[in-house]
Amino acid sequence: MASTTETARKQPATYDTRALAAAPPSRRQPIVFNPFRALVYLVLTLGAILFVMPFLWMVSTSLQDTGDIIRGRFIPSQQFLSATKVTEADLNRTLQSYLDADELPAYLENVRSQIESSQRQRSLTVRDYLRTQRIGYAELQINIDLPIINRFWSVNNYYVLVGGAANYVEAWDESNFSQFFFNSVQIAALTIFAQTVTSILAAYAFARIDFPGRGLLFSIFLATIFIPTMVVLIPNRNTVTNIHRFFSEEFPAKQDDWGITDVREAVAGPLYDLVDAVGLENFLGLGDALTVDGPIVWKWMDSWPALVIPFLASTFSIFLLRQFFMQIPEDLWDAARIDGAGHLRFLFQIVLPISRAAVVTTIIFTFIGTWNALEWPLLVTFSDSWRPISYGLYAFQTEAGSDLNLLMAASVITLVPVIIVYLIAQRQFTEGIATTGLKG
Repeated sequence: MASTTETARKQPATYDTRALAAAPPSRRQPIVFNPFRALVYLVLTLGAILFVMPFLWMVSTSLQDTGDIIRGRFIPSQQFLSATKVTEADLNRTLQSYLDADELPAYLENVRSQIESSQRQRSLTVRDYLRTQRIGYAELQINIDLPIINRFWSVNNYYVLVGGAANYVEAWDESNFSQFFFNSVQIAALTIFAQTVTSILAAYAFARIDFPGRGLLFSIFLATIFIPTMVVLIPNRNTVTNIHRFFSEEFPAKQDDWGITDVREAVAGPLYDLVDAVGLENFLGLGDALTVDGPIVWKWMDSWPALVIPFLASTFSIFLLRQFFMQIPEDLWDAARIDGAGHLRFLFQIVLPISRAAVVTTIIFTFIGTWNALEWPLLVTFSDSWRPISYGLYAFQTEAGSDLNLLMAASVITLVPVIIVYLIAQRQFTEGIATTGLKG
């Protein structure tokens, strides 16, 4: 029986050619034109173009010079970028000396006639000329100042950039814009970390812990989401001002009476040495807080606490995470209790790994809200030391108007971190929005 089966397997398969010939030929599916679907696609395409055009105009304008902007061009006429390596002596040399020696650099040949006709410009150094003229020129210094690396490799080069991309370098150096950028990075990082921690803990309590008055407390808390932000700006500012006055005036005066001075002198010294050794004495005011030369002063106004601490909790983040935490089956909690796990262990080992999409979604919303904030920073900051990047965009507004190409270049720089964060967390963000509030 086995040999018969093996023989049957070895025989080639045969086909009934008459049956194949009698079978009707296959026909292609007819193309059906659906006017409604075509109209939908047309509307969506036009909508996509409508939403993309402002971004394309912004990028195009950031690469143009003033002449192209005045003529209303959409595609820049100047080159994208060219770089010429120079020395610091070349940058500090006056344009008049170049003209007298007939050695004007090649990157300035296009504006030779303009320089020759202006006595003020001829008296400028190349560096001052590049900083004052809005013609698509910029100075770039590449300097690696790290003691460990400098033992083997040292870089300190100067370049003159010409072209549309030079607007980005010029915008970065204009009016402390780079400082505003890093201020926003620090504020966003602190706010994201603090708000994520408080939102996770509060959302878990509202979703998984049954305590008296939970429903009423959550309803009152959720009602605050309907309060306009502008309504609470002044009350929040008064609160922050009072806290700032206490920690900067009343608290320092009472430290001797409260016995804090001796403790500060014993603890602050070693901590300051540690902070200074790692180069963090200027980070978040740690050097001033750990000083041993005077009483502890904790500034809130015009510092990071006023920009971060009022936003430690977010109604939207807590609500979003609570809805996600409520989807987790009770069987997982019962199994965790059998294994001896408490609420904290259950939260960090089971709930958070399952809820990664929702947590990433709250992080994205927190980052965007913090990155775009303007009204509150204007109320609680008085100098450029802690003002965010949204304020830095106003540095390009002058009495004579705005440098539109530099303003658009700064806007693109402002937009890049948001795009990067979204692209990295796009899948988790979409999943978090799509599944929040669903049961099953």
